[in-house]
Amino acid sequence: GHGGGVAKCRDGKPRDSRRTPAPPPAPMGVFGADMPAKGKLVLAIAPIWANLSGQRIGTQGVSSEFIVANVPWWVDPTKKLRLVPQNIAVAAQTGVISYGLTNDLSVIVTASIAEKRLEALTFRGQSGITPLGRSYPSTFGLSDFTTSAIYRIYQDPIHRIQVNLGFAYPFSFNTARFDLLQPDGTVPNIRAFYGMQPGSGTLDIMPGIVYAGNLGQWSWGLSYRGRIPLANNPENWRFGDLHEFNGWTGYTLIPGITATFRVSGATQGQISGFDREILGRAVPTNPAFYGGQRVELFGGGVVSGKLINFDAASIAFEAGLPVYQNLNWPQLAKNWPAGFSFRLRISPRRFRS
Repeated sequence: GHGGGVAKCRDGKPRDSRRTPAPPPAPMGVFGADMPAKGKLVLAIAPIWANLSGQRIGTQGVSSEFIVANVPWWVDPTKKLRLVPQNIAVAAQTGVISYGLTNDLSVIVTASIAEKRLEALTFRGQSGITPLGRSYPSTFGLSDFTTSAIYRIYQDPIHRIQVNLGFAYPFSFNTARFDLLQPDGTVPNIRAFYGMQPGSGTLDIMPGIVYAGNLGQWSWGLSYRGRIPLANNPENWRFGDLHEFNGWTGYTLIPGITATFRVSGATQGQISGFDREILGRAVPTNPAFYGGQRVELFGGGVVSGKLINFDAASIAFEAGLPVYQNLNWPQLAKNWPAGFSFRLRISPRRFRS
C-alpha cells in the first residue's frame, strides 16, 4: 500500500508484514533489493577495495613500450605519450543510512570517501622507449554523497518488484593534485588524472529496477541501475553514462547464513568535455581513454547476528573477478574488486520518551 497501508497477497487477502518472514538478503553489491521494515533504521559501513593493472586496448593486452611508441598525444597528435599507469589501488569507505518510511517505501543516504594510489611509469625525453623512472602519487577525498528512494510496486509470497531513483550530488572532490615524474626528470605538483580524482563533482541521476524472488532455501534476482551525469562539472567534464546489470542467486545454508553468486555487466561511455589542467602527455589525460564494457563474477555471503542472538546486526561480503573487459583505447584493466559491509538495524521508537 502507498501510505503504509497493508500490502495484499496475490489472493487479495491482507498480508501482515510482521508475520511474513523477511526475504533472504541479496548480494552486497546489489542496490535496491533489501528494504528496511516500516519504522526501522539501518546503519551500515561498507569498505571496498579494487585493483587495476596491465594496459589494454579493447580486449587486447598491450605493453607500455607499445603505447609510448604508437599512441599519439590527443592535444598534439604529432607527439607520442610519455607516461603509462602501471597499477591503481582503490580503497573506498561508504557510510549508509536507510529508513523504512512505509512497508513499501524506503529512503537511503550514503556518503563515501576514496583513496587512490597510482604507480606510473615515465619514459625519458620526447620520444623513444627508454624508461626514466616510476612515481607513486595518491589522492584522497569525498567520493560521493547520494540520496535514493526505493518503492515496492509488486509483491506476492515468492516474487517482488522494486524501483529506485537516486541522485549523486556535486559535493565530491575532483580537483585533487599530486606529484608526478615528468619525461625531463622534474616532479611538478599537478592536477590528478580524471580516473585518480576521488569523485566527479557532477550531479547524477541514478534510476534502477530490481526483480527478486525466493522459494525455500533459494533466492534469485535481476537488477538494473544507471548513473547519468546531468551536466559537466565546474571543471568542464563529466564521466560517461554508466549502466549496470546484475543477475544473482542465493542459497540459505541455515537460517542466518546465505551464500550468494552474482554476475555483473556494466557499460560506460567516454568522458565528455575536458579539464584544461589535465593535459600532460600521459595515457589518462585523454577523455576518450575512459569507459568500455566489463563482465564480472562475484561470490559472497551474508551472515546474520541471529546466530549469536544478536539479530539486529549482519555482515555481508563479496569478492569478484572480471571475465571480460573491452576498454576504450589504452587504459588499466581491472584485476579484482572486494568488499564487506556491517549493518546494524535499530528501532528509533525505543529512544522516544
